[in-house]
Amino acid sequence: MTTWRLSALHPSDLEQVLAIESHSFTCPWGRVSLEDELRGPGAGSYVARESGSEAVAGYIFFRHIADEVHIYRVAVAPGRRRRGMGAQLVEACLQAAAQAGARAALLEVRPSNSEAVALYRKFGFRTVATRPAYYPDRREDALILQKELNSRRSYDG
Repeated sequence: MTTWRLSALHPSDLEQVLAIESHSFTCPWGRVSLEDELRGPGAGSYVARESGSEAVAGYIFFRHIADEVHIYRVAVAPGRRRRGMGAQLVEACLQAAAQAGARAALLEVRPSNSEAVALYRKFGFRTVATRPAYYPDRREDALILQKELNSRRSYDG
């Protein structure tokens, strides 16, 4: 697995994040949503860069709410997928959440996004509920996945 350089996401990264966002989601977030997420209470985010490059290759947005971490966005640039970057971003988020005292991680994912579902399952996420017709573009349900954060190692892959 390639090692990616992770750092906090800064406002100067937003142009590159917006480009990845538009190639990764059928309903991409816009600049205002991303800026709001950077400033929100309990907000956290990371970007991943390849060694020797300042180009953003992937990112994760999450938020600490009470004793949980909610993962909102994970995306990797199309040409850099399937190299372990998404897993490293999720791992960093889960480690930060556990260190901050979170007892659980939650996220929503399309059932049709089989690659994302498989990634989250490797981390031990399990389906706890479904939100009917959550995604407006296709009225697709959302799976609500949860992982307890009581173990030291969170990735099983």
